[in-house]
Formats: sequence, structure tokens, C-alpha cells
Amino acid sequence: MHTTKTPERIIGVIAGNGAFPLEFVRGAKRNACKVFAVCHIGETDKAIESLVDEAVWIKVGQLGKLISSFLSFGVERVAMAGGISRISLFKGVKLDVRGIQLLARIRSTKDDLIMRGIAEELEKEGIEVISCATFMEDSFAAEGVLGRCKPTATQRADIEVGVSALRAMSAEHIGQLVVVKDGVVVAVEAVEGSDAAITRGGELGGPGVVVVKFAKSTQDMRFDIPTVGCKTLETMVKVKANVLAIEARKTLMMEKEKMIELANKHKIVLVGCS
Repeated sequence: MHTTKTPERIIGVIAGNGAFPLEFVRGAKRNACKVFAVCHIGETDKAIESLVDEAVWIKVGQLGKLISSFLSFGVERVAMAGGISRISLFKGVKLDVRGIQLLARIRSTKDDLIMRGIAEELEKEGIEVISCATFMEDSFAAEGVLGRCKPTATQRADIEVGVSALRAMSAEHIGQLVVVKDGVVVAVEAVEGSDAAITRGGELGGPGVVVVKFAKSTQDMRFDIPTVGCKTLETMVKVKANVLAIEARKTLMMEKEKMIELANKHKIVLVGCS
């Protein structure tokens, strides 16, 4: 009797920084996938090597090596998980030939457009770019209060200010996060990233600032999903921020249960908004 072997599911991941790539890989493994990762030196957590079937390390800007690595392994579906520090993009990154060609084509250094450009280059080679949330649907924030603490009227007003500011800026490729205090936006995420923006906002606004994170209207949700985690809350604790408001159904919470426990422990309001 002949048995039919189920084809092996191979998933590629372009691994950036933070916990996101690790969580994505764990999700893929729970779904019986073989995972091949292209990781970035100085960005990706080395712990990923113990989770994937094979990992290749490249420097930021080595687009040709990134694509050839997936092709050599027979990868047909790839997700982009985790970002690349925008600060590092201004510190002498040396592009390979394909990377130079990509920048010449898109004529922009905006991260959104670069990621779309990389996706197009992969698709030219027959590699489908799938959503980075493919195995992480349970990690999306629900709407409403997510922990034990509820926002006060003043905090709700600051959340509204933050949401309005982000919506007004969203088409301009500005960051996904603002920090608000008493109706005033005291910090806007720029090239330094979310944690540094929270730190700066806390220093300027003082204790009790409200942190708001929403997706941009121009965002490609295949690979550019707003993400928060325990590190976000730990940064907030350091500056005595009181509220983290995130977009419901569009923001991924890394280690969601741990985040909620940490928010409760430090009496931080954690709320999903629409």
C-alpha cells in the first residue's frame, strides 16, 4: 500500500529586531511549518537560531543575499517580522547592487516604501509576501479596557487628542506613536523608535503621560503592523506613564498575557481603541 506524504510547509521570515520575529516563528512551528530565517546582524535576537530550522545572517542593505538565500532554500512564502532600527539606516549602511537598484527605483528612504519595494523584489522572483500576522491572530488587541485599570475622564480626553493627532499625520509617513499630557502632544515618534519617543515624552511631560499607538492610513498591514510588548510597558514604568492606548484589531501585543499582568502590577491603563 502506498501512502501519500503531506508536502512540507516551508515559511521564510525576514527577521528584524524585537520579540516579533520570535513570536512569529513560534506560531509557524505550532502550525507544523519548517522555518527558514534571514536575520540581520546587530538587529535580530540571536535566540531565533534555536527556534528555526535554518538561519542566515546578513547585514542591513544586503538585498541580493536576502533574496538568493530564500531561493536557495526553496522558500515560496515569506513574512517580514520585526523592524530595522531607523537610526541604523543613517549610520553608513552599505547597500549591495540589488539594494542600490531598489533605492534608485523607489527614490525614497521612507521605511514604508522600502518594505513595499523589498516585497516587490521578492515577488519578481516568485516569492509571495504573506502577512506577518498569519500565525498571530490571537495576539491582536481587543477593543475596550484590557487590564484592571480604567481610564479617567482626563485620560480619555488625552487618548482622543493622541488619536486625532495620529490620524492627521498618518498620510505623511510619520511615526505610529504620540505621547500626550493634559491635552498637549509632548512627543511624536520619529527615527528613534517607539521606546525612545516614550522616554522623551515622559521627560518632557512628566509623570502621568498618556501613550497612544495607531496604524497609519498608508500602512501595508502585510508587514507593517503596530506592535507593543512588555518592553513598551517597562519603558513606560521608567517615566511613570499611566496609559497605553492602542488600536483595537490592528495592534499586535507580544506576550499578551504577560503584558496585561505587567500593566496590572504597575497600575497602567491598557486599552484597545477604535
